[in-house]
Parts: sequence; structure tokens; C-alpha cells
Amino acid sequence: MVTEVNLSSFIKECVDIPRFYECCTQCPNFNVKWSCPPYDFDAEEIWKSHSTVILFASKILTPGELLSENHSPDEINAISRKLLRPVKDAMADSLLKMEAETPGSLALFAGSCEICDVCAKKKGEPCLHPDRMRYSIESLGGNVEKALELYFNEKMLWAGNGRLPEYFILLGGLLK
Repeated sequence: MVTEVNLSSFIKECVDIPRFYECCTQCPNFNVKWSCPPYDFDAEEIWKSHSTVILFASKILTPGELLSENHSPDEINAISRKLLRPVKDAMADSLLKMEAETPGSLALFAGSCEICDVCAKKKGEPCLHPDRMRYSIESLGGNVEKALELYFNEKMLWAGNGRLPEYFILLGGLLK
């Protein structure tokens, strides 16, 4: 699923940097991945330095046999990663290709960077793959759930009570 949105409208409807920064502080990736806050730049400037965003949403159905079972939190995380990783990687590759073909653009990945097993930031070192590492919409203050509803008429589902959701949706973008 793909749609192009005027960035001023997207910012007005879907960007709340303080709210999502606060959410990020609760995440285990906060301050340990270069793709995650806190940043040494103003996220608002990233949004304001472009005029449109092309949003790319990808829905991944959870296999039926996994829906009928209860899972521990660790199992849910492992199953989710296994289902999402190939789609996330393919989306990242496509976005990087489009970024290379579109001068002045910036790819926004779905979720945090997973290139390295342990991010160099955790060791106090510079990013080992600055040519591939990108930020996510949510890490820059974007409301992915609201964007999916507004621009794709899709509802984000969450795992809970030992159950996987019927589907997952990844959202990436290309700022132009």
C-alpha cells in the first residue's frame, strides 16, 4: 500500500514529537541505538526540510495456527521478529534504492535499525553503517497508528494476553 501526502498536512495530523519522545524513553532501544532518540539534531527540522512524504504500508498476516495458541511474551517477540524481519528488510532495501534515485530525499524505516547485532552506540562508538542506518517515523515523533488510519484506513493491532494479533502492519516512508 502506497500513498503520497503533503508534509504540512502529515505534520499537523500525525507528528507529536514530545509525546513520542516520551514513548521512546520507555523502549529498551532508547539511547542505545543510533536510529533511536535522543538525537543530536532537532527532529522537527527533518520534517520541515521536506515537502511530501510517500508512505509505504505492508500488512503481514499471522499464520492461523499461531493465532489459536497462547504464547509467552518472549515467544511473541520471537515470532513477531521472525514474521516481520524479512518484510522489514525488503522495505528498507526498497526505500534506500528510492532515496538514492531521488535527490534530497530521506528514507524512514519501519521501526529501529537492526543491521548490527549490538549497535555501536551502546559501546560509545560511531555508527558502523551510516550508509544504511535510517530513522523511523515514530522515532522522529510520527504517530504511525494514526497515519495508518488516516491514509490507509487500516487499524494497527497489538499482541496481548498471550495472543498474537491477526496481522501486523509496518509503515515506512520517503521524505521528498
